[in-house]
Amino acid sequence: MLAGRAKFVAAVVAVLACVGGLLTATTKPAAAQTPRVQVQLDSLTPYATNSTKTLRITGRVTNTGDIPLSTVNAMLWFDGTPLTNRDQLNAAAAETPGERLGTRLDEPWSLVDEVAPTLRPRATAKFTLNVPMSRIGLHAAGVYVVGVDIRATSPDSQMRETWRARSFLPYVPSGTKMTPVEVAFVLPVVDRPRLVEGDVLQGATGVNDAGETPSLSEFAPNGRLSELIDLGAKHDLSFAVDPALLDEARRMSDGFTTSAGTRINSAATTDVRNWLSRARGVLGAGDTLMLPYADPDLPALQRYRLSDRFTQAVQAADQTSDQFHAAGTLAWPGSGYADAGTLETIAASKARTVLLSQNALPGLPKDGSSPVASLATPEGAVTALVSDPTLTAGGPAGQTSPASIQQRFLSETALLAMQQNPASDPPTSDLRRVVATLPRTWDPGPSGETLFNTVESTSWLRSLSVGALLSQAPTAYGGPLRPSTADRKAELDPDVVDHLRQLSATSTTLLDMLAEPERSRPGLDRGFLRGASTAWRQNPTEAIALIDTMDERVQQAITRVEVVPPRLVTLSSQSGRFPVTIWNRGTEPALVRLEVRPSDPSALKIAPIEPIRVDRNRKATVSVTAETSTGGAVQMEARLTTRSGTAFGPTQSFPVRVTGYGQVGWVVIWIGLGLILLAASTRIFKRVRGAMSGQNADTETGTETARPADPKAPAGSGGAPARASRDGPDPEPTSEATTEPTTEPRAEGTAEPKAASNGHVTTPEESGTSEESGEPGGHDTPPGPPDHDMTKAKR
Repeated sequence: MLAGRAKFVAAVVAVLACVGGLLTATTKPAAAQTPRVQVQLDSLTPYATNSTKTLRITGRVTNTGDIPLSTVNAMLWFDGTPLTNRDQLNAAAAETPGERLGTRLDEPWSLVDEVAPTLRPRATAKFTLNVPMSRIGLHAAGVYVVGVDIRATSPDSQMRETWRARSFLPYVPSGTKMTPVEVAFVLPVVDRPRLVEGDVLQGATGVNDAGETPSLSEFAPNGRLSELIDLGAKHDLSFAVDPALLDEARRMSDGFTTSAGTRINSAATTDVRNWLSRARGVLGAGDTLMLPYADPDLPALQRYRLSDRFTQAVQAADQTSDQFHAAGTLAWPGSGYADAGTLETIAASKARTVLLSQNALPGLPKDGSSPVASLATPEGAVTALVSDPTLTAGGPAGQTSPASIQQRFLSETALLAMQQNPASDPPTSDLRRVVATLPRTWDPGPSGETLFNTVESTSWLRSLSVGALLSQAPTAYGGPLRPSTADRKAELDPDVVDHLRQLSATSTTLLDMLAEPERSRPGLDRGFLRGASTAWRQNPTEAIALIDTMDERVQQAITRVEVVPPRLVTLSSQSGRFPVTIWNRGTEPALVRLEVRPSDPSALKIAPIEPIRVDRNRKATVSVTAETSTGGAVQMEARLTTRSGTAFGPTQSFPVRVTGYGQVGWVVIWIGLGLILLAASTRIFKRVRGAMSGQNADTETGTETARPADPKAPAGSGGAPARASRDGPDPEPTSEATTEPTTEPRAEGTAEPKAASNGHVTTPEESGTSEESGEPGGHDTPPGPPDHDMTKAKR
């Protein structure tokens, strides 16, 4: 039994061992990691002549991979075949390093730079190459493709691997015929918008490590914005300035608040104040054009039918031009491409100058004879400043370092100066003029000034201002407008456009509820333009964050106008009024409509309510008229709408109770008045009857009324009041209480009738006094027994 178990265990162990061995045998080693290296050229001999002795190239190599590299060396590479026209140069600029065959100088070893024995991951090392021109052997005028090969060994391979960087070198031997080329540089001074409203800027703190707030360091003496201003002032360049940047700098100069509530005091914005003061002087004295406010992405806005605010952008630019003494406004659609609709929008905005790419006007000569063109639109002609994009394109392979831009610029202008047969027939001028526009995001850096120093020292180049260029007669252009697929793909992200639509709708609602919308419209339009800036083409996430923050602020302004309903309303009749309060806690007067409606429309009918104006920080009470044919409780809803009927804010509910007490109350009141009149009549009747009974009693006891002996005697000569004698029997006495009230005027000093507590008028008799005595202004008759003479009865 035990022997059988032992055999079974041994068999299981043997099977597991076989499976383990199989798994071990089938496991493959980890794949070798691929080394990655980035090579950048920092400087290059600008151009070579017969007297040039050495070609010098400097740069950096960075190990961007995860494995170290060993034996890192740098070697010169060149192609001995010259490029003799600009088309060949453009084709070479589109190549990837390694496609073109050439010569690598690795002998003698003294020409090789031993960069580093080991280059660790994320480490950078510099290299310098100094190669005698005699070793290269350039022989004809033109542009040569030159560059650097970086060779190194990775731990996983014994083979040497190569990484490349390429550039261009103009060669102008003595005797080469060159036509001078005048160049007008356009230097953009723009940045990503950060303003939310007032002095509130997007971001959580004053630190810009995460790119969330305006970078105060860019305004510092060595910052990008400061270097642009200083560079333009030193070399008389033409500025293209975004007015939104100047506006934000002004708001930041005395301190600002981030959108998260962090306060940045004025001590931290000293560099901003200094930059703004410097910019004001330089821009006013130099050749300056203002871009439309926030430099909006007009092609994208045109495509999505959101270009209605572009006129406001141009108007803001015109205002800033006056403040900074600029030459005018320059529209710059995207990277310089515009269709007929975009040009019409520009012309309609009264911006008469537009910066276009030469590639957008394929029918225009490229020989430097037509740097300014005139284009007709239904809204009038616009003047196009035609920029040659190849001058500052850099390359090859899209490299945009200052050294790459410099070498491409020199190579393009050298071939243009060498060109002997201009495309225009006959040539309009022997002078070639071109416009070179630097990228919006261009950072001069430490070597940025080299380009302009080189231009000033190059024999075939001359500097020219944009203002001087625009003063020449433009070339009439009626040819086609070429679109750019790359430019269209680079437009604002569709998600950004969706958020812009939401901001636009919210702003429209706010304007529609304001009593004076034109006061707030410019600020809201500028907020929209900041969200539509061309600067957001490469930063959609940050654009959406700014747009959403602005939209939230506008919504808060809308909710500051609210309805305050009554707690309980009781209607005592079939129709009545009740108050509803509107409270404007905002900073602008509002003009809104109040909508009050019952939950059951058949239970209560509300009369129309006219729009109500409510001044800022004030309340207004609206008297609402309601009518019903039934009683009971009705739930009401009150809300506010704009003048055009767009509802905003929460809907408030309150109850209305209809009791029907009014009809019953009026019946009770009339019955009460009838009873009062009946009681008064009964009382008067009894008094009159009592008086008559007393007179009859006097007659039966032999008492007669005294009469005067002489009818001609005065009425007061006897001891008793006089009565007029009549022929015939005396009339029956009557009471004046049953007659209409007298209309004779009351004597001066006579007392007004007094209202008793039961609602009827108190007469003089009831008060114990007569009109002849008891009140100031009456006769001084001594008190005596009541006079029963009915001729003196008073009402």
